[in-house]
Amino acid sequence: MSSAPIPVTVIGGYLGAGKTTLVNRLLAGATGERIAVLVNDFGSVSIDASLIASSDGDTIRLANGCVCCSLAGGFVEAMTRVAEFDPRPDRLVVEASGVADPAAVAQYAHLPGFGLDAVVVLADAETVRRRADDALVGAHVRRQLAGADLVVLNKADLVDPATLERVCDWARTQADGVPIVAAVEAVVPLALLLGTAPRSATREAPRAEAHVDHATVTITGRTAVMRRALDDALAALPDGVVRVKGFVELTDPDGTRVLVQRVGARMRIVPFDRDPDSPPVQLVVIGLSGPAVAAAGRTLADALGATLAEPGIERHHQEHP
Repeated sequence: MSSAPIPVTVIGGYLGAGKTTLVNRLLAGATGERIAVLVNDFGSVSIDASLIASSDGDTIRLANGCVCCSLAGGFVEAMTRVAEFDPRPDRLVVEASGVADPAAVAQYAHLPGFGLDAVVVLADAETVRRRADDALVGAHVRRQLAGADLVVLNKADLVDPATLERVCDWARTQADGVPIVAAVEAVVPLALLLGTAPRSATREAPRAEAHVDHATVTITGRTAVMRRALDDALAALPDGVVRVKGFVELTDPDGTRVLVQRVGARMRIVPFDRDPDSPPVQLVVIGLSGPAVAAAGRTLADALGATLAEPGIERHHQEHP
């Protein structure tokens, strides 16, 4: 079992932005990973009874391996409990309250046994600018956006395309250099939120009227990489790259294998126990533009002495009743 820190994703945003909807989707849709979720109130999380394997008051265990925990006793107590779970969670998702500063909540990710993956902030595309100008809550809303590694403009179907573009441009001024994605009903690819590598680099879903396109490219290499080369290559990636995740074998004396995660401008590289027979370089690059991701992936592959697959487009949409 790996001793690497449990990666933590903090989901924040003002009241009504869609955080709980997103958490519900994570719990219902998680496959292949054991995700622990910390929430303030079980009552707000609608968990299908058929998914519940057991419940002990503060903890609900789901049949798919995920765990939902209450924050009633505070962050330290809840995270200590998560760290002691057997089997160990693959990652932790924390739903911050609508009035919390998610960047401040993210500081708990530095507790022993954990490591911060990303701060994801949801905003209501229809109301966020009005909230940000409000004399009472405006500074708080802007501070939430400023602390994000990824901003999701939810409820994008409630505004016309021209307005959505203006809101995106405005959001970029509040969260400088951070990827901005639009969503409907909090439908966001897990690969963007949690860095889960897609099973195929060339999947495509049917086009819908409201959708967000995401391109992915897979990089594979058969030689170990110098740490300096890895750092430089990741730092040089353009803003259009939303996420990078995977594994790299370094050329230090011990042949250390590391887990690589990049969300926006945030990078995390930590030792990770892995099958020694696996390829020395396995990375997935995710972005908002197929050509841009292909170019970035090619540059990254060249820098690491690796090869890449052709980019695939994923279209994610919400069907309305």
